[in-house]
Amino acid sequence: MAAIRKFRFGERREARAGASESSAIGITGEDRTNLEAYAETLQETIELLRSEIAAIHDGHLDIVSDLFERKSNLMKWLELKTPLIEPFLSHSSARENNIPQYLQELKSMVAEDSALLSRMSIAARSVVRELEKVNNRNALTGIYGKSGQKLGGPNEANLRIDREF
Repeated sequence: MAAIRKFRFGERREARAGASESSAIGITGEDRTNLEAYAETLQETIELLRSEIAAIHDGHLDIVSDLFERKSNLMKWLELKTPLIEPFLSHSSARENNIPQYLQELKSMVAEDSALLSRMSIAARSVVRELEKVNNRNALTGIYGKSGQKLGGPNEANLRIDREF
């Protein structure tokens, strides 16, 4: 004979019944697991941001593109799991896992990382703008070599046709 299935609503009701009057929020085993996983992911995200910020300060700007996918995956995971965690942020289990401190630290790290990336973006736009000015100086639309031939013109790439598919 099949075993009796348990549903989350039943677990939640049992947790509420077993909760003390002072806490008023019953927490299930699944909630504890979610809190622990959330805390671990917060730590991992903070360390990733910390390493990215240090690399930017050291001048290793290529790290930004290397860490982008991992960082976006972690942030997406946190975004999706936050609604599961929010009701329990005032619970003692969240404080035991240091979630409030991690959230505060994550907030400061994201602000610092965002400021650095914003400055990098502004600098890159400035460089591109200056290169365009140099290329379009005197309405010659390009850079010319010693012999007067155009160097690295965009038309050269358009003239090539690959006949094999």
